[in-house]
Amino acid sequence: MFITNCCRSLTLYDFDGPPSTILDLGCGRGLWAIEAAKQWQGSTVVGFDIERTQPRSDVLEKSVSRRLRWVQGNLLEQLPFLTGQFDFVRMVRMGLHIPEDEWPSVLAEIARILKPHGVLEVIEEDLLFPSQSTRSHDVTPSSGQSSGSSTQGSNTAMTATSYHKSVSSLKVKNNANTSLDTFSGTSSTSLPSVLDNKLRHPKPPDPQDHSRLQRAWEEMLDTYFLSPQPLSVLPLYLSLSFSNIRSHPPLQIPLPLNSSDRQQLTTQHLISTVQLDPATLFELRALSAQPSSEADYSARASAMTAGGSQRNMSSWACMHLARTVRTIMGCKESIWSAYERLYGDDPTPLVVRTTQQKSTSAWSDLRPSPTNPLRDYFERDWINWANDMADRTSVRGHMQAELTWSEPVGKPPDWRLWRNSLPQEDACSSPDESAEYCRSLRGFVCFKS
Repeated sequence: MFITNCCRSLTLYDFDGPPSTILDLGCGRGLWAIEAAKQWQGSTVVGFDIERTQPRSDVLEKSVSRRLRWVQGNLLEQLPFLTGQFDFVRMVRMGLHIPEDEWPSVLAEIARILKPHGVLEVIEEDLLFPSQSTRSHDVTPSSGQSSGSSTQGSNTAMTATSYHKSVSSLKVKNNANTSLDTFSGTSSTSLPSVLDNKLRHPKPPDPQDHSRLQRAWEEMLDTYFLSPQPLSVLPLYLSLSFSNIRSHPPLQIPLPLNSSDRQQLTTQHLISTVQLDPATLFELRALSAQPSSEADYSARASAMTAGGSQRNMSSWACMHLARTVRTIMGCKESIWSAYERLYGDDPTPLVVRTTQQKSTSAWSDLRPSPTNPLRDYFERDWINWANDMADRTSVRGHMQAELTWSEPVGKPPDWRLWRNSLPQEDACSSPDESAEYCRSLRGFVCFKS
């Protein structure tokens, strides 16, 4: 509900009056549907979801429950509603649930149940895996290829340029040296004696290199035929069922800094927080005019962010990162399945940290896992990524700053122990590393003729 909260309205589109019949597709726990029934007291609201997680009618106010109904069903099948039944249909963040080849039929079905001149509002985001680029590269054992990190973004608070597809940098390596390159990053031209020494004493992977998990995330999306960039394909699919479409430029949030970088840049007075006007961010224009409007917006956004030497960060960034991380956390087992497919045949000797060291040290007291080495290797990668994201989200820091709380007494959080365990030269990002996006979202308002 971030965009609608920014707009101080339940919807992006400014209705002349409340729509009389409303459908919230993929309503989840039903929070928006309940709020709509409360604010639009003359409207009938239907919440549709594949799971029953919504509150029972008897725990809601009678004035709300009598105009609110929950329906269970599969969005990918024919919707159990009459043709022309609704004035307004809302669908938010469904890109992780709709295969790319299903979008045209889903949107055509929505157009069917809308009344003439009815409105469809879609709020969607690209399926990003937040991580900072590193100098190290991941090796995909099955292909012998190295994949880099995600698309580079600017250091400004947010940009309105079209989001470009994440392209992994590929570097073909000799299969015979795959195991060595994974751990040490040494060249295949090293002397045999040096190679033998490196194999006996491999250099642990960089705890801040999350490329293996990112590659597994992309593999998971590909397995289920989910588009990693719904914002790029939606304009085309929407135009197949709707002729009048309005949108705003994509809202792209850079990945927040880690605590080491924050401290360094704050000390040097090179970091600032930027607040942008929601009325400007979410100004709706006809989609056909979008390229010029995005260019105009980019100029306005650049003018509102200070100087090239200063690192600007949206005050919303940590909230957006937490939202993205929560989504990915919910996909952990599916990511593991993809990880297993990618790295199950890796000849690299797998080593993991002991339980006592998992939260406090990136790599110490290494030993082979007696159970499932690959799963333990995955869990090590997962712990590193989760700690990195918790550090960047900095909930504790924001609570202390906003509420003037002092540091709690007791054991430091795991993410701080993890960050402090990194070598000083590795704790901060390289100066030439630009920020990655942690979220890219956009709203579309479509009118049925």
